[in-house]
Amino acid sequence: MYYHLLYVLLYLIALTLQLQTPLGAHDQSPFDRDFDALASQTLEHWRMSGLAIAVIDGNKTFSKGYGIERFPDKPVTSSSLFYAGSTTKSFTAAAISLLIDDTANTSRPLTWQTPLASILGSDFIMQDAWTTTHVTLEDALSHRTGQPGHDLSLLGPNNSLRDVVHKLRYLPPTAEIRTKWQYCNMMYVTVSYIIEKLTGVWLGHFLQTRIYDALNMSSTFFSLADAKAAADTGRVSLAQGYAWVNSTRSYQPLSYMDSPVVSGAGATISTVIDFTKWVRCLMTKSPPLSSAGHAALRYPRIAYTTVANEFTESSEFNLYSLGLGISFYRGELIVSHGGGLPGFKTLMAFLPNRQWGIVTMANTLEGPADTILAFKLIDDLLGVPPPQRSDWGKRTEAALQQKLYTLRHAREINYPDVPNPPIPLTLPLSEYAGLYTHPAYPTINLTLNRATNRLYTLSCLHLLGEPIHASLSHVSGDFFLVWARAYLGTEPKADDWNPWTDFVLKGEFRVGESGKVTRIGINIEPQMGEQNIWWERSA
Repeated sequence: MYYHLLYVLLYLIALTLQLQTPLGAHDQSPFDRDFDALASQTLEHWRMSGLAIAVIDGNKTFSKGYGIERFPDKPVTSSSLFYAGSTTKSFTAAAISLLIDDTANTSRPLTWQTPLASILGSDFIMQDAWTTTHVTLEDALSHRTGQPGHDLSLLGPNNSLRDVVHKLRYLPPTAEIRTKWQYCNMMYVTVSYIIEKLTGVWLGHFLQTRIYDALNMSSTFFSLADAKAAADTGRVSLAQGYAWVNSTRSYQPLSYMDSPVVSGAGATISTVIDFTKWVRCLMTKSPPLSSAGHAALRYPRIAYTTVANEFTESSEFNLYSLGLGISFYRGELIVSHGGGLPGFKTLMAFLPNRQWGIVTMANTLEGPADTILAFKLIDDLLGVPPPQRSDWGKRTEAALQQKLYTLRHAREINYPDVPNPPIPLTLPLSEYAGLYTHPAYPTINLTLNRATNRLYTLSCLHLLGEPIHASLSHVSGDFFLVWARAYLGTEPKADDWNPWTDFVLKGEFRVGESGKVTRIGINIEPQMGEQNIWWERSA
């Protein structure tokens, strides 16, 4: 749900095919001694604290936990609760399908082509007037509205779903509607707001009564408070999210994401066992969704290209439907979606023609351990010879080295034409400290550390509840590099780069005719390229 981390979860997508008879369903668990040994070794090597994994094979379900749910010694089990992140999106799309069915014979039926503005009125305004009136439920749920992520604007003090929707009018789009796939959590928040307006109930309640209860998903929750209450009974236990810190050689516990505005974009908390019930529903096209609802959820809406699609060995593009992706892996159709929050990572996927599915839930976001283990099972299923199997660890190492290179050489990469010596600042550095505000993004408070002669902003921007710490280093004129570290609570340092959590951005100040600093611009949204988001000086 955040573009600036290296391990951005790319959500995988697909074409609709008819289900076939299960091929070769097995009665024996795939989690044998060899797999157990691989799991332990892989989690240790990639510093993933814990992982739960479940496999659907025909009418059988197998599950097991590996590693630590909570240090020092509480192990992960199949009943451990994890944040499911963006796999929530398939539930949100399914909720709309149910409302479409409910209103089919009314005077004002809801359809996938219903414009958002026709429901929300003046609450829904985008910067482009034509897009405002024409963007539909289908567009919002397939990430083709022209709006990029703007993920760091998502959370703020006292945010409501309506507050998030109102931010859209201040956030620039980066494409024409229906021309480009751009992952946008805010549009799923918008659809969540629509569901609550249409039904008059909290989205979590709607999902509970219409989907969770129908599938006997008794260990699935839509709020941290409900998950904690269930854990207090001893029926389930809530995993602690962690990040590995190289400098201390230890796992750092992270705060639980606890914001209702994440809602249909990523609020689900569940277990692998409960999630297999949802995957089986999608795979077998079963109730509580109708046949039309299932067909809509799998029908592809837009294609996108990627260099990091885990499921694609040969295809150059993938397809996105409504909260689900479909792609091909070694010629096999896979329907899937991933999810990630600080401290948690989830994958759900199924091969409809094999009637086989998998769910993994981890309490560490970084690293490919879950991918390595998932593909061990998928390659086993498909009978891929060992020499032909992808080395996911090697791929990740290469990506990490590339990220480290961009951090170490950030100055020359981002500012290749700086004169020598560089142009001095227009004003003394202390004049650049202060408060800077934006109508959609959180306020930035820049302070001067005289010991290091750098400007700092601590905990002003947040990544789904976790603070981003940043320092600004002068490059030339009023141009800076913004060195940022997400959710570890420390500033990034050149002798301790963390390619999973550290990123660098370009920043620029403007001095007005009064001779005072008036604004700061940061290229904080990747889809905007060299364009900045501008904060105005307020104090």
